[in-house]
Amino acid sequence: MKTNKRIISMAMVLLFILVSGCTTTAAPTPDLASTIAVNVAVEQTMAALQTQSAITQLAYEQQHPTETPTLQPTPTSEFTATPEKVTLTLSKDTYCRNGIYAKSPFVTLMTAGQTIDVLAVDPNNEAYYVVEPKHTFTYCWVWGEFATVSGNVASLPVYTPQPLPTPTRTPTVGPDFTASYVGLQNCGADYYLRFFIKNNGSKTWQAVLINITDNTNNTTSSFSNSSFVDYSGCSAGVSEDDLAPGEASNVAAYPGGKFSYDPTGHSMTAVVQVCQTDSGGCNPKVINFTP
Repeated sequence: MKTNKRIISMAMVLLFILVSGCTTTAAPTPDLASTIAVNVAVEQTMAALQTQSAITQLAYEQQHPTETPTLQPTPTSEFTATPEKVTLTLSKDTYCRNGIYAKSPFVTLMTAGQTIDVLAVDPNNEAYYVVEPKHTFTYCWVWGEFATVSGNVASLPVYTPQPLPTPTRTPTVGPDFTASYVGLQNCGADYYLRFFIKNNGSKTWQAVLINITDNTNNTTSSFSNSSFVDYSGCSAGVSEDDLAPGEASNVAAYPGGKFSYDPTGHSMTAVVQVCQTDSGGCNPKVINFTP
């Protein structure tokens, strides 16, 4: 900058000399050629001064560079509030179940004093869907009766618990039995029929009734007994006082139910009934056969 001041001072001296040399007291008439020469000299001097000043300024800036700050982007806040954690603490041992009902299968027993993370609430705000503490990826429902909740329950999502499974009903076996024809026997001139009876139901049979029709001769016979007795020829065989569930016995329609002729080859129909004498109920089966 001192160099600039020195150049400007020299330029001023030069201009002063030129102006002084061109001014004369002898001739009042202006010298046009001299005036032009002075103006040209002044313009050349000023141009040289400007060029030198620019060079000097450039050199100065190169020796004293100005640090231009780098603009930094303004940080943008993208903070997202973390939902408040909701927990519950049990005051009593409570089953955690896969549903909210007392009959829902339980997953684990949570003990009193445990603090458990809550994920959701049921639509009635009565039960909480929680993380089973001992297994991170196991979830279940805790009834809220013995639970103290910490946190904003209103921020929890609402889950609909799964309903109870539809029970599969096992049909109750009623009074039932099976009956089948076994064979033909005779005692002298008397002929009788034998049957096999099995109790397949849940009641005990205490009596038997057998009505037999010979479709070929159009004759009938009837037999009844309060026990289940088999015969062979003229002799009584195995006898059962009753038929409990699962029991079976051969029954001979004799001496009642006998025929006075040989029915071999005849078309026969028998209505076999077993009864409960204490209730008076009977259950019939119809059998068609040919002895």
